[in-house]
Amino acid sequence: MQKYDRKTEKIRIKNAVRLSGKLKAYWARMVGAVIGGIGNQLSTVGLSVFGAYLVGLALESRLMEQFPEVLVVLIVIVAVKVFFYFMEMWLAHDVAFKVLADFRVMLFSAIERVSPAILLNMRSGQLASTLMSDVEILEWFFAHSFGSILVAVLVPLILLVCLGFIFWALPLILICFLVPVICIPVWMREKADLQGIKVREHLGEANAVTMEGVQGIKEILSLNYKNSYQKKNEFYMSRLYDSQLIYGKRLGTEGAFLQVVLGCSMICVAAVAAGLSASGQIDTAMYPLVVVLAGMVLGPVVEVCNTARNFGLIFAAADRVYRVLEAKPQVEDKGKDIDIKQLVPGIQFESASFRYRNDLDLAVEQISFSVNPGETVALVGPSGAGKSTCIQLILRYWDPESGNVSIGGCNLQDMTLENLRSLTSVVLQDVYLFRDTIRENIRLGKPEATDAEIENVAKMALAHDFILDMKNGYETIAGEGGAKLSGGQRQRIAIARAILQDAPILILDEAVSNLDTENEREIQESIRRFSKNKTTLIVAHRLSTIRSADRIVVLKEGHVVQNGTYEDLMAEEGFFRELISMQMEEE
Repeated sequence: MQKYDRKTEKIRIKNAVRLSGKLKAYWARMVGAVIGGIGNQLSTVGLSVFGAYLVGLALESRLMEQFPEVLVVLIVIVAVKVFFYFMEMWLAHDVAFKVLADFRVMLFSAIERVSPAILLNMRSGQLASTLMSDVEILEWFFAHSFGSILVAVLVPLILLVCLGFIFWALPLILICFLVPVICIPVWMREKADLQGIKVREHLGEANAVTMEGVQGIKEILSLNYKNSYQKKNEFYMSRLYDSQLIYGKRLGTEGAFLQVVLGCSMICVAAVAAGLSASGQIDTAMYPLVVVLAGMVLGPVVEVCNTARNFGLIFAAADRVYRVLEAKPQVEDKGKDIDIKQLVPGIQFESASFRYRNDLDLAVEQISFSVNPGETVALVGPSGAGKSTCIQLILRYWDPESGNVSIGGCNLQDMTLENLRSLTSVVLQDVYLFRDTIRENIRLGKPEATDAEIENVAKMALAHDFILDMKNGYETIAGEGGAKLSGGQRQRIAIARAILQDAPILILDEAVSNLDTENEREIQESIRRFSKNKTTLIVAHRLSTIRSADRIVVLKEGHVVQNGTYEDLMAEEGFFRELISMQMEEE
């Protein structure tokens, strides 16, 4: 188990302060929630007090004398309690859910800022767990901790003062029991924090395994990996259960101690009050009242302690949330806003080197090549040569650790990411479509596009006909990730989206890999017409795509080894000719 040290304690305090700081924007509602909580608790006390008072009157045979008046008071107190209870629950949860919504928006913005780098060290399922489950845990703090703590301080003070008026020694007895009630969660905080961290980590891992299983269900079934994956899933679920069981046992132990202290306090006060009543130091009618008030003193404190017992989970969840929020982006958007219309859309790599992690080899090393304005260049090479890395450097998913990547002579780091996104249209090999209509998936390329424009680009991408063949046409829901469409159909939707965006630079990463030969030829012709006068960079394996390029850049093990036209490279004894020969043999 992770060691609990001063650093862990500082993180706990820091998270508590940061969470509390989120309430500043909603302080007025929090004050209302606290007032509602105090009113609710005092109303409960009032009902109990008057109930005890009626018992006292009954003991002295005076019940019927004052019953009508007391009944009216009880009805009023019930109405007041209902009002304050509604006020507390509404305002406290309104604030809590607003803060949680703020957290989710901030988390998504943070994930956008640090992606895709964050996925090198954290699985998508763990990120989803933080975004949803960890944030949801924080609701305990905002709705049931902060305001409740204030109520737990003020209400017992009021009740202790009332008991002091009845007999001075009664508050002192209860204070003796308040100390262990408050100290029990403090004594157990080390175990609570460490167990909470372990539960949240194991939950994130279990969610990640489950999500991967859902996303890869086709591969699991086709590879007959079902039983093995089931065992893997059972292992992570068992580990989560074990950590939750340990956490639950501690909760039970703390709860049992609290109940022992609470019971002992009631017995002690009842015994002392009985002695005071027998000696005539307090009125006999006051005896039930004293017992009830004594029980009500510790009630709010125990309620807060019950919440505090879950601070281990709360602060562990908060730590995971803030780790994402404070993750340092690999790419910082510090460039100046430029007029992209004045920029000549040529791409230049100048001695660029990059590795995905410090413990990995360079993915590309000292690569230099250019794509002239209006030129179509094909990036060619075996898997792992660095082709997709070049694309990601152009899109600034990463920055090179040395050298430069620029457009029109402007270093990508000197322009804003919004400028860069406006300069490029991209079609990747693995197309993702959102669970929305086909029309809206295409419209992503240009949000203000008309329906006529969308249908026009769909025709250019050879998507119009298959869309109309569907029952709902352009209003067909694509499914999550485009699951309702074939790979070729998804690629044609992505090509239509890129055509609609109409950026001066077009980047195609195996954009026609999922198409048959006939459709590939037609799509390539459509792309050729569309990309005329555009700067186009194509990652390609198919010979037909390679031959259509004006120039070819050949990559091998992260280096540029050849650069020239198809005819020139085929005339040379070199790596490119080897690649083409191998491809021809395979075909």
